[in-house]
Amino acid sequence: MEILNFLKEYWVLISFFVGEIGALIIFAKVVLKILKCSLRNDMLDIWDRCKDKKQITRYQLQSFLYSYDLYKKLKGNSFIDEIKERIEKFDVID
Repeated sequence: MEILNFLKEYWVLISFFVGEIGALIIFAKVVLKILKCSLRNDMLDIWDRCKDKKQITRYQLQSFLYSYDLYKKLKGNSFIDEIKERIEKFDVID
């Protein structure tokens, strides 16, 4: 009976907080998708600039590898693995 009285008194606040938590969860999922997309675009940009000459600067390689690690931690898909394997075989220039 106490639970019913509590729900009767505070149903507006309870539904507001449940709605807010749901909105935060959806927002967090969208932000993670945006972050993965941005990391993937950065890695593909480095790939596009270096693939013809098969040369990469040390800073581009470092940037690619940092982005790759974060991308994989965010459970990014595996098509970027093949690009990573190819980039690691490039000549590193200064």
